[in-house]
Amino acid sequence: MMTLGISLIIAIFVIIWARSESSIYRPLIQDMRLVDSVKIADVLDQERIQYRADVKNHMLYVDQAQSELARISLAKIGYVIEYPEITKHADLNKAYDEFIKQKKLQEETGEIWQKPWFFKTVRLALGAIVIIVLILSVVRPALMAMLNEDDET
Repeated sequence: MMTLGISLIIAIFVIIWARSESSIYRPLIQDMRLVDSVKIADVLDQERIQYRADVKNHMLYVDQAQSELARISLAKIGYVIEYPEITKHADLNKAYDEFIKQKKLQEETGEIWQKPWFFKTVRLALGAIVIIVLILSVVRPALMAMLNEDDET
């Protein structure tokens, strides 16, 4: 019974680990001295995008899952970011069109392991494999031993 309890606890921890969302930050702006950082921070705050500023290196990082939303939000106010370059457009329609063009190019040339959903899928698959191995190597033999004890008595 103790083996089954420990196995259940391990399985619960694996499930929690597989579903956890750890924030991975990607650089959005390489040199904050070139842009209006207060305006950019205001936009990110309004959109509730998690960001981190590295004051020493003058860089701005955003959560990887929200990086597209950050780029779209900044394109709406005229900042088109093609890392590491930042282009300030006076015409917002032109800025948004430039952003859409970059997005389509990135989707066509992007590798599968660079997609944001890839690591979530790998994490879930690894969690499932650990649980299956746990069931086959620990839980099943323990249940068989318990059933054989009941049959002998």
